[in-house]
Amino acid sequence: MNKNFTFGMLTLGQSPRTDIEPTFRAIWGEGVLFMQRGGLDGLSIPAIAQLAPTGGEPGIETCVTSSDNGRLGVFVSKKHLLPRLVSAAHELEMQCHNIVLLCSGQFSALKQAVPKLIEPIVFIRSVVASLAGHAHVCVIGPESDMDEAPAQWSPYVARVSVAAASPYDPGERLVQAACRAREIGADYILLDDMGFTEEQRRLVRAISGIVTLNATSIAARVLQELV
Repeated sequence: MNKNFTFGMLTLGQSPRTDIEPTFRAIWGEGVLFMQRGGLDGLSIPAIAQLAPTGGEPGIETCVTSSDNGRLGVFVSKKHLLPRLVSAAHELEMQCHNIVLLCSGQFSALKQAVPKLIEPIVFIRSVVASLAGHAHVCVIGPESDMDEAPAQWSPYVARVSVAAASPYDPGERLVQAACRAREIGADYILLDDMGFTEEQRRLVRAISGIVTLNATSIAARVLQELV
């Protein structure tokens, strides 16, 4: 472990992501310095509300810090978010050895602007295909992503089902999603959002009795090779 290694984390919402860093820290240990920046850093909740999609434009769910220092899910326009992400990524680029996007989706325009940026979804797909490519996978993620999830994952697994639950929803939504996966006979569950924690993965596994893969822990284990 290189104790002089600085690893940049770029989140779509607001940093620090105290829900994600512990998963990385548990796998990597204490020897790495994490530096975080977010596309919505410095904005108030009313200002963020002004970035909501309009006229059918694409949006994405992310999280911000709530008034009680918890995490609050918000839905923002990709078009408005992109330049802020590019700026935050460039700041990290100047100070970090590597930068990871804390998102299980792809932003081609962001990657083009910041080639050094690592998009975990590229290798998460390969891991899921290797482990569960022969099987029925229930994808759990934010409701806004579920319409596209079957098309995104069907090239990598034999059968795809979905159950909507965000990492920032009340706990019962995740419990319901886990129960749905069990009821439909899924062989594997994929928690397809980087906001899902190890605690939530264990909860879903316990309730469903199904092998549960978490995008966040997959990313942390693969990226450990860089440290």
